[in-house]
Amino acid sequence: MRSALVLAILCVPAAATAEGPRLTLDQVMAKALASPKVQMADGDRAIASARIDEARAAIYPRIKATAFATLSPEINCVNPECTQTTPENFAWRFSGGFFGAQLDVTQPLYTFGKATHGRNAARAGLEAQKALVDEAAGDAAVDASRAYWGLKLARELGYMLDDGIDEIGNALKQIEEKGAADVSIQDRQRIAVLLAEAKVQRAEAKMGETQALAGLRALVGIQDADIDQDELKAITRDVPATASGDKRPQAIAARLGATAANELTEMARSGYYPDLALVGSAVISHAQGADNPPSVYANDPFNRRGVGLVLAMQWTLEPWNIRAKVNRARAEAHKAKAQSELAAMGANYDAQTALAEASASQAKVTAAAEGEKAARAWLASVLQAQAIGAAEAKDLADAYIAWFQMRARWAQAVYQWNVAVVRLGRASGEFRAAGNRP
Repeated sequence: MRSALVLAILCVPAAATAEGPRLTLDQVMAKALASPKVQMADGDRAIASARIDEARAAIYPRIKATAFATLSPEINCVNPECTQTTPENFAWRFSGGFFGAQLDVTQPLYTFGKATHGRNAARAGLEAQKALVDEAAGDAAVDASRAYWGLKLARELGYMLDDGIDEIGNALKQIEEKGAADVSIQDRQRIAVLLAEAKVQRAEAKMGETQALAGLRALVGIQDADIDQDELKAITRDVPATASGDKRPQAIAARLGATAANELTEMARSGYYPDLALVGSAVISHAQGADNPPSVYANDPFNRRGVGLVLAMQWTLEPWNIRAKVNRARAEAHKAKAQSELAAMGANYDAQTALAEASASQAKVTAAAEGEKAARAWLASVLQAQAIGAAEAKDLADAYIAWFQMRARWAQAVYQWNVAVVRLGRASGEFRAAGNRP
């Protein structure tokens, strides 16, 4: 018992310090592509697939079966021809049971395009819904990249500010040690203000890190998830010369939606014409208490047996109602076409915007890296001069401010560039549902 207690106590620190999984960008992306948002879109795809089965079922035979059982009336024939019965009319006389069944089968032969256009519309709707699933996957991929790189950006700024706060604090301590004779009040206050500003920015960076981490965990669905500890760096990717949204799933879905609307218009127009079908029926019934007349011409509703097969034409004559349906379908098709054109314009605009952002971000990454290198060299020279008492507080403040700004600009440019790369991939249809990427 004692050994078990000691073992339990030893295990407590390990459990308390356990960390959640640290995810790479690819892992965050994969979990985002399988997120509930994408699963909801995939559920709509399954619904659209079921509509194809419904449309296909229109060419299959329709079967209706009826069976019944009740009390049999007692009816007896008075003469051999059974032209007279007793009772002659209804009476409360029952004997045995009355059983029967009927089977009706209707096999459509030709619908003047109703079935064909219905299937075509359902197929186009399914393909459109598949594209919308991929569009949801693309949105999830962009969200994943923003969450991942946004968290790295916040932490990079935090690390930078932590180092700056330490260095500024040391500088302020050295100034205080020199005494009032060598350092003016303005110099002390200038460094104190710089330290306070760095602390304020550090608090904002901490808030941004917390928010980014919460967004990441909500996206991947893991409450204690975190990202890897690799440093923030720019993705290696060439910027394309042009960008087009023709392969954007959203634009593809809109085009297929317009196709489906056109098929539904033709389907509505087919309502002007009849349906040809082969109709077969079979019936059997028997009443135990009722005599069966010995003539095929006798109308005996109690004892029947027979089968039939006919070529039938089914036609609901309502031209005014059909005309209204056709006009409505035509208007919806016109709207779907306009939506398709709007979606294509939006996809191209988004692709061009992503390309412009990528080009600008890549240029900013290069320029900011050079500026940060120069600012770091400036700061290093000022710190060396300050260590021997040859630098003023204003020089130190200016050097730190320049380094903070250029480092922050570089980190922000890297974040924008990395996200723009993913946006360009979405515009070209790179992302698929369930984590599949071509």
